Amino acid sequence: MMKEELKKLLDNCIAPVPSLRFSAIVVMKDGNKFSGVSIKNAIFRGTISAEMSAISQAVTKGYKRGDFDKIYIMVGSNSLNDLKYLNRAVISEFLESDREVICMDIEGNEKVFKVKDLGLEIFSD
Repeated sequence: MMKEELKKLLDNCIAPVPSLRFSAIVVMKDGNKFSGVSIKNAIFRGTISAEMSAISQAVTKGYKRGDFDKIYIMVGSNSLNDLKYLNRAVISEFLESDREVICMDIEGNEKVFKVKDLGLEIFSD
């Protein structure tokens, strides 16, 4: 079910190429969900990551660190390696180190990580 929601959200992204289109859904411990998409301009300044967009919506509703359960992130290409552009800083700021980050490509292939593992080189070229 998350896969289809994430795929549908990709249509709302603004990015020059599919490998830079991302969608995200953050799931709160109380079951609420918030979604976001990447917004990138042609010169890549002032971009908004999908995970930042989703997390910002949750924070706007009053959620804080400790309230987040997991985050799903999809890239608009068929390569999980394109997820190397994740905004690790914003994820680790709001999700506790033992929370899951579920990464998917457009085909639905996935890798699951813990937030604490995002600082490592998790994707190879």
